[in-house]
Amino acid sequence: MIFVGGCSGEQIAHDINRVQIAMVGNKPPTSFKVANLQTMKDYVFNMDDYTIAMPGAKVTDFRGNSQYGGKKAWKGLTHYNKDITLYLEGYYHISVTASKVFEYGERERALENGTRNFPKQRTNPNVGIININVHREFKGKENYPCVVSSSISKSNKYRVGYRCYKFNKDRTKAKYVSIRLTYHKPTNPTLAKQYTFKDLKHRAKRMLDSLYIKDKW
Repeated sequence: MIFVGGCSGEQIAHDINRVQIAMVGNKPPTSFKVANLQTMKDYVFNMDDYTIAMPGAKVTDFRGNSQYGGKKAWKGLTHYNKDITLYLEGYYHISVTASKVFEYGERERALENGTRNFPKQRTNPNVGIININVHREFKGKENYPCVVSSSISKSNKYRVGYRCYKFNKDRTKAKYVSIRLTYHKPTNPTLAKQYTFKDLKHRAKRMLDSLYIKDKW
């Protein structure tokens, strides 16, 4: 039996029939908690502009008590059937958002053709951030060209963002889905070994591989 806690217009709760409704792609709950590994494997967000799976999870994600009270679990929010926020304790934070349709221009053409230039490194001393790398990768079910950028702050906050683009056949319109990973290094040495930036990126691979941007122009 799979449990999803949270609420939506239909007040999704600990009820197997309502869980089944959520699992087949009705509007995702606006506030939810995933308390077991199987739900993380099975659930797919069916948003207006894209579909995407949950990140990879481990049994240990659901063992023990949360530092915020109650049992450990992945928690999240959805906003207007467009944006998703997921987090595990205070260590892992994932956000997903979709852009509006906009005009396909020279920047998009250069990204698609592989001729777009990216800065290799730049600093922002005001906030103590160094942008380590910006480059192109291909992600998703249709091999979308993605601008990937990563940064690290002096407070041990690590971020990597994937902005994945889709273009219409006539190359007149474009849109993107942005997936941002944020990692806060735990102060506890044992937890710092278990929850790492490398591990977060590995878990997010499942989301990136499953991403499908819908043809709604």
